[in-house]
Amino acid sequence: MKNSLRQAMAWLHTWSGLIAGWLLFVIFVGGTLACFDREIDDWARPSLHDMRETPPTRFDDAFARVRAQAPDAHVWWAHVSGDRKRGMEAFWYNDDGSQGEVLLDPRDGAELPASGPGQFFFQLHYDLHAGLWGMYLVGLTGMLMMVALVAGVITHKKIFKDFFMLRWRGGGQRAWLDGHNLAGVLGLPFHLMIAYTGVAIFAASYIFGGTQASYGGDVEKFYEEAGGFYERPEVGRPLASLHSVDALVADARERMGAPVEWASIHHPADASATIAFGTDHSRRVAWDMQQVHYDAATGAFVHQSTPATAGYDTYAFLGGLHMAQFGGAPLRWLYFVLGLAGCMMLATGMQVWVRKREQRVAAAGIASGYGLVRALNVGVVGGMPFACAAMLVANRVLPASLDDRAGAEVGAFALAWIAAAAWGAVRDRQGHGWRDLFAATALAMVAIPVANFATAPQSHLVATLARGDWALAAVDLVATGFALAFAALARKAARRPAPLAAQAQAQAHVRANRTVVADGGA
Repeated sequence: MKNSLRQAMAWLHTWSGLIAGWLLFVIFVGGTLACFDREIDDWARPSLHDMRETPPTRFDDAFARVRAQAPDAHVWWAHVSGDRKRGMEAFWYNDDGSQGEVLLDPRDGAELPASGPGQFFFQLHYDLHAGLWGMYLVGLTGMLMMVALVAGVITHKKIFKDFFMLRWRGGGQRAWLDGHNLAGVLGLPFHLMIAYTGVAIFAASYIFGGTQASYGGDVEKFYEEAGGFYERPEVGRPLASLHSVDALVADARERMGAPVEWASIHHPADASATIAFGTDHSRRVAWDMQQVHYDAATGAFVHQSTPATAGYDTYAFLGGLHMAQFGGAPLRWLYFVLGLAGCMMLATGMQVWVRKREQRVAAAGIASGYGLVRALNVGVVGGMPFACAAMLVANRVLPASLDDRAGAEVGAFALAWIAAAAWGAVRDRQGHGWRDLFAATALAMVAIPVANFATAPQSHLVATLARGDWALAAVDLVATGFALAFAALARKAARRPAPLAAQAQAQAHVRANRTVVADGGA
């Protein structure tokens, strides 16, 4: 019974991990980089790097800018600038689901290019930039990850003993398996937590039977009641004049007992409009969901919201645990390191699958499914880090005059990944795909601080270290560290013999050429 259970769990671990592995790798890379999404966005905006002090709040200027672009939106939002983000971000959401964003210089209200690689990685993490269907796919993948983790623990009865067995020198399947065990055991509690809480954040959207029965599928209405939020229904009359939002900040801070992080105006064109303020989530694990609301015409205080149920408090705790807004920079670095361990666990696990079947395939000839897995491993695992580096380089070298600079940066990411995946898949047939992509990624990582030095006099590594701006310096320093790591991987990959399957394919190719030559000579 014990062996049959372990065999069943081994099958489940293998195939749930393989099916979800490539997508999980993309999600993990996006989430790992999103630990410092605001710092990456700050690095990507050199025009704000000479700002030494946090300027006063300018909500009125931000909403005036939003009004000019979306006067009839359902809601306007604006976030203050701060230590982790120097720009002032303003958003709007329309009734049809469309939205927009502007980035403002908090010193003078001037509009800036709203490019943000950090937000790109954050959205890649939770919905793959595919909207609702992408969110569902990420949720399904998270469930498969939990299945693979639990099955893996049951399968590997010596998992903790193997954690201390690092047999990497010889290469081959044993090296990949040891790397998989090391990364898996090192981050096991974190991986279980991050998979479970990631699914729980969107539980109401994934398990919609209750909201469908009680709210007709209106998830926003469900969250409004469960979280104790407040919004007045529209009355169909225009708002005569908008009260100064900045004038209400001090009162909102006093009522909440915490600094104001954001302000919003619901139904800004209607006489029912309200001004709401909220704080950030840095003071405790659970999201701080309290809000204060004022009449948009008179500025009179009308409501203070706090979560209405213990269930919502639990939900806020799980969400806060996943998003890691508490604990400051040390916790974000811990999540970053454990996220890298997750990426390593996934990459090595998929290579274990390849290596385990290598001799069998080499003896029988290249199987189409096996070749596809190998190509996807190289293309996804080897190609995505190169694409991420290319996006940051593009942020520095693309002309500032581009109309859609943010879109061009995303285009650079996509093209770099496609090119790297195609090159890696072709070269992997000769056993050189990993070496080539590791080397290319090392060069791309080096190009990040080099391009920064060449194009941003306020922002390059020498300048940021000199003034003690560690948040900006860390981007260049981490890129340099990754460059060294990928260079070492490229060197190691170059020393390894070609996989047996690749050798068999190459030998078959040579035999075929000899046959053609012999036939021609005859």
